[in-house]
Amino acid sequence: MSGKIKSSAILLFISSVSFLVYGFPDRDIIEIIRIPQLLIAFAAGSILSMTGVIFQNVLSNPLADPYILGVSAGSALGAVIGYTIKTNPETSALLGGLLTIAALALSSKILESKLKLILFGVGVNATLSSLIVITTAIKNPQQSPSVLFFLLGFIPILSFKKSFFLFLLPFLLLFLFLRRAERIDALSLGDLFAYLSGISPEKERIIYLVLSSIFTAIIVSQTGIIGFIGIVIPHLGRLLKIRKTGELLIFSFLSGASALILAELFIKTVFKNFDIPAGTITALTGAPAFIFILWRNKNVA
Repeated sequence: MSGKIKSSAILLFISSVSFLVYGFPDRDIIEIIRIPQLLIAFAAGSILSMTGVIFQNVLSNPLADPYILGVSAGSALGAVIGYTIKTNPETSALLGGLLTIAALALSSKILESKLKLILFGVGVNATLSSLIVITTAIKNPQQSPSVLFFLLGFIPILSFKKSFFLFLLPFLLLFLFLRRAERIDALSLGDLFAYLSGISPEKERIIYLVLSSIFTAIIVSQTGIIGFIGIVIPHLGRLLKIRKTGELLIFSFLSGASALILAELFIKTVFKNFDIPAGTITALTGAPAFIFILWRNKNVA
């Protein structure tokens, strides 16, 4: 294990313990509130970061991730519709995410440009976010204020059983992707290299994007849209000279979890008397980082 990954593991441990014991809460608060929130923040940060790695590598696009391309918004809209018509929100979120991926796959063949695909995704994101507000306002006007949290992302308080299930998901995703890390590396070097390596680029790309979207949809159905972690954390790893997909996935798994836990800890520390969505903190720090990444990758087209 590299020193950078060890440092990420230490940071995750420190942030997790700090989150649990901050303010020296009662045992009931730790068990009923802090532990479930910690498990969910871990799951969301890890999944969003790892899927960011996959999107960027298999699409050979340094600006791609489920949030920027609208997959998170598609999943969120599906979840909102599920809540509205009283069906399973996870299933609805999954359908919304997969439909968004299908639209992106079709548009990528038409646009034939990395930058145009990103701009298309930004437009999809904005459109679907608007539809979330409209759907909530029409069907559940009394819930309209809470839609802000869904659009900006939040860490809910769920039962320990459900939180623990979500906590296990990133471990499963990491296991699945690590087994295919070398094939993902080949895809990141372009379709020609993938062909020469005995890989069918289109087939493999669809498998990884669909798998990423499934896990993204599950977590978004519970937390809403948490932006920028999926693009910033993988690029932080690359700035630290972590190039191989396997190592970058492990780094993102650990650092993404730490980032979201620290964001929630920051809210509890600085805004303890206010109810602030976690996504506002990731956006405040992630948006400038996204602009920096865009500036560093001037040749994206």
